[in-house]
Amino acid sequence: MRCQTLSVLKTFLKMVTNLRVIFFFLLVSYGHGESPKMSVVGSEFVYANLKVGDSREVVLQKLRDNEFIQIYEERDKELVKCTVRWNGFRYELNCKLKEGKLELCLIEGQKGWHSTFFDDVVFPQWKNLRERLVKRFGESRSKSKFPTYDQIPLDDLGGVVTDSWDLQDRLVVLTVRSFETMDCCTEQMIEYSCCTLLIQPK
Repeated sequence: MRCQTLSVLKTFLKMVTNLRVIFFFLLVSYGHGESPKMSVVGSEFVYANLKVGDSREVVLQKLRDNEFIQIYEERDKELVKCTVRWNGFRYELNCKLKEGKLELCLIEGQKGWHSTFFDDVVFPQWKNLRERLVKRFGESRSKSKFPTYDQIPLDDLGGVVTDSWDLQDRLVVLTVRSFETMDCCTEQMIEYSCCTLLIQPK
């Protein structure tokens, strides 16, 4: 009887595991598809169909039309934000406005505080971005290796630049950053890290 019960339990656990895999596949494949690719050099777009000078209202509408998710604003900082998904990785798009008009785009990877997060999350996200950028803009660029954590200056907005493309109509810069932020639970300053991608039109 005990053997039969264990057999049933194993079958059930295997079925649940299979269902989780199927659900994850469906979520990635159909629930939230790939975000638009990088805009090509010479196009009038900063990213997707966003143009320099677009108003806040136009930026919001374009993001909705392109089916971006989790769109929100930080009006005091003149930012419109949303989620970007590439190759199963989640990033955050920051549309920076100046006097109500789009100025540039910054794409940030997930932020985390532990050293294992730097190796397990920041590096794969950075690698994914680098590979996409090379495919879009080519191998010719200023580049360096992925830094170790202690090579990154704390609270430096520029961080460590690993790749930069000085193109005819834009500057594209891939960096790795570390910074301190207040933990809301302990009220202590904690070091976080992430990768960032700046798209600065000329």
